[in-house]
Amino acid sequence: MYSADFDYHRARSLADAHRLLAAHPGAKLLAGGHSLIPLMKLRLAMPPAVIDIGRIQELRGISRSGDTIRIGALTTHAELAASADLQKSAVALAEAAAQSAATSPMPIPRPICRLSLLRSTPASPRSARKGRARFQPRTSSPES
Repeated sequence: MYSADFDYHRARSLADAHRLLAAHPGAKLLAGGHSLIPLMKLRLAMPPAVIDIGRIQELRGISRSGDTIRIGALTTHAELAASADLQKSAVALAEAAAQSAATSPMPIPRPICRLSLLRSTPASPRSARKGRARFQPRTSSPES
């Protein structure tokens, strides 16, 4: 089945993504597409617009500030597994990311930190099926 018609927009920055979301009520964000695209093909999700955030560099990477480690939403499994900060402070997360990056039956070249490690979705073939994790994501606005 094919998806319903929708408008496609590629955000160039976090501020641009916020602007596009405000301008297109009901729009969905697209990063890797492993969850959204199958739903759209089955017409279980029919957003009027899709905003691609997959190339926003502000959403990539891992940084540490004191006792806090910030993981960008577009950080990949391989980047998590290779992070020295995670290997020291969040060993289980680094190991889970390494296992997923090394053994996934499909390549996952795009974002995973938007909970794919913790949910059973096509983007997380093994991650959550063996157990549940409790996780409270925090979001920030461009002003923070």
